[in-house]
Amino acid sequence: MNEIEKLFTVEDIANITGLTTRTIRNYLKSGSLEGKKIGGQWRFTMFNIEKLFNNGSVSKDIQDNKKQQILDFIDGVNTDMSGSIQVCSIVDYYCDNNESAKQMSDKLITVINSNEFNSGGSKYSYDYDDKEGKARFTLFGNPSFIAATLKLLEK
Repeated sequence: MNEIEKLFTVEDIANITGLTTRTIRNYLKSGSLEGKKIGGQWRFTMFNIEKLFNNGSVSKDIQDNKKQQILDFIDGVNTDMSGSIQVCSIVDYYCDNNESAKQMSDKLITVINSNEFNSGGSKYSYDYDDKEGKARFTLFGNPSFIAATLKLLEK
């Protein structure tokens, strides 16, 4: 592992996938997700996360969960976000390759984990489609979170 490589937490992976932290911990227990304990907390590299995404059953769970979150939002089921105004936005980000999409994803994780947004239920997910050369980001949160992430995506 590169010493300056970004490490992700269980919570980060839950935000990326839209799954619960309990589900992520179950993947750890079953061996579907590998990582290292640092200071008593699990940490994961992007390689660990990609390996999880490439697991067929996990990938299907993630896709099903993402679709259900959007349907729940449309149906008014919104139990894990705080605030009186909530927004769901789906953004197609056309880029040259998956690495560009990952770099943008890392930036979005930084926004989500900032003190301003980490307690408000803000979350996102993304998929990269090689054939179309695009990343699809699905964002959930309050208007200021959505505005901050959209500004970041514009750059």
